Amino acid sequence: MNILTPHRLEECEIHKFWEIESIGTETDSEVKAKTDLQEMTAYQENNIYLKDNRYIAKFPWKPEHPELPSIEMIARKRAYNVKNRLAKEPEMLKIYGNIINDQENRGFIEKVETPDETTNRVHYIPHHPVKKDSSTTPIRIVYDCSCRQDSESPSLNDCLSSTPPQLNKLTDILTRFRYGKYALTTDIEKAFLQIGLDEQDRDSTRFFWLRDPSNPKSELGTYRFKVILFGATCSPFILNDTLLKRLQVLQPEILKPNALMEPVPTCVKESLLLS
Repeated sequence: MNILTPHRLEECEIHKFWEIESIGTETDSEVKAKTDLQEMTAYQENNIYLKDNRYIAKFPWKPEHPELPSIEMIARKRAYNVKNRLAKEPEMLKIYGNIINDQENRGFIEKVETPDETTNRVHYIPHHPVKKDSSTTPIRIVYDCSCRQDSESPSLNDCLSSTPPQLNKLTDILTRFRYGKYALTTDIEKAFLQIGLDEQDRDSTRFFWLRDPSNPKSELGTYRFKVILFGATCSPFILNDTLLKRLQVLQPEILKPNALMEPVPTCVKESLLLS
């Protein structure tokens, strides 16, 4: 359905008046858009790189951000609380442990056998379950990257830049969708987890869980993320920037008839080919 809405003459005249008044100047939104684009370009060039057929990204730390506390005791206490609460529902505890075990097997997280607290930016992230109305995944894990030690201390999200991702206009997408005879849409499975996290930033994503997820009586062990985690304020920006960087590399290739059949890095095997 198309809706055509004509503007009243007075509205057009007012709009034209303000355009004339602002000749030679930039609005706040235009300045912000230009700044965001510059930050995106700089981040692509300096903080995203390809290694072993996978894109690796660094966290976009805010310049001169306050010191990030480890909040180890808070994270440990909340892990115990989650374990004790789920122990009342053994099946849910098993599913929770299986999720973490699967993430470790797939290389998304890793155990920290001998935690070194002197490492730069050591930070622990509390987590908790959220039940879903689903037969396949009745529970998911939420990592609380906004947890603070106290009202005066920063959280992990407070120390990371939250530049918005560069997205296409919805009206343009809908128009292109209707223009041709066929339309193609794709999705990336566990998109954030397909992008590796730089080695220097991994200790800021530590968390506690059972050393043996199948044994509720086992001691808590230390884990950390090897990939970009869902929950960090900068994750959508990192994902967007990584895809845009990869599409720039593929730009000559995606015009080939058999482009979809050619091998590409793990994180973009199902990436969007429509910009």
